[in-house]
Amino acid sequence: MSQSIDPIKIRQEILRLTREYSRITHAARRPGSDFACSPFVSGETIIPYAGRVFTEDEVEAAVSSTLDFWLTLGPEGEAFEHELASFLGVKHTLLVNSGSSANLLALTALTSHKIPEKRRLRAGDEVITCAAGFPTTVAPILQNGLVPVFIDNDPVTGNVRVEQLEMAFQAGKTKAVMMAHTLGNPFDLGAVLSFCRKHDLWLIEDNCDSLGSTYSMPVAKANELGFTENSPGIPSDGIHITRYTG
Repeated sequence: MSQSIDPIKIRQEILRLTREYSRITHAARRPGSDFACSPFVSGETIIPYAGRVFTEDEVEAAVSSTLDFWLTLGPEGEAFEHELASFLGVKHTLLVNSGSSANLLALTALTSHKIPEKRRLRAGDEVITCAAGFPTTVAPILQNGLVPVFIDNDPVTGNVRVEQLEMAFQAGKTKAVMMAHTLGNPFDLGAVLSFCRKHDLWLIEDNCDSLGSTYSMPVAKANELGFTENSPGIPSDGIHITRYTG
């Protein structure tokens, strides 16, 4: 007589083995592992500028969703949207498949007929961005028929040279600023926000590389720019910000 099959126990065993497999297979990627402590060899040791960071929890969650055949936004995705919104101090977040898509959606939304005509982006409008960055920060500008205007990057921080913003601005043509923080290092947000406020421009902040980074400035300056203590970048009159794409 064959034993009855218990799908709950099978699922539990799959997830148990998943955690064990992940722990063994991906241990070398974690800080503190023998691999991470290996001596540096000039010309041989690879130094990635970034990389995935995950534990058994993420792998188990992915496999668990797959067992339920949730291949798109499901319960895990909805829960993550709420947790991310809480982490960022905002009311809502929307998950998409990639930072590239987030950038495209954020900028394209500003071309919508629902945006007041005076504020709406149209083909031919100029968008200031950095000259050396991710192509997916520039691509949405071109995809919407807008014109990218490039300013230089600082060779030390990799971030935009904010002193060149005014030189790039053209009254009646410049309508937005779109740029990314570089490798976890925030650009001079105070200077960029001041510039956008002065000229009544949209700011789209590509935060793919720097989610969780913090930016500090004097309290008086923060109040002037419409910041709150735990939520930098909240818009006040005259400045419009699409926050944290990526």
